[in-house]
Amino acid sequence: MNKLNNEKNHCPLCGGLNQCQSEMAKTCQEGTCWCRAETFPSTLLTHLPEEERNMRCICLSCLKAFETQKTKS
Repeated sequence: MNKLNNEKNHCPLCGGLNQCQSEMAKTCQEGTCWCRAETFPSTLLTHLPEEERNMRCICLSCLKAFETQKTKS
């Protein structure tokens, strides 16, 4: 992964922009974001190394792809 993809505004799964408004605010508590209305299943989070969990937001595309894959299984 390149340096750009390690930044907080990039999804740790695909490296794309996560569009997290909380990360763009001074602190997470100051921001309002799409991610606060979503549920991120623990099984999705297991795809991340432990040190990446709760450090960067997974993007909406990866979340929806995971949900779609889960319903097809």
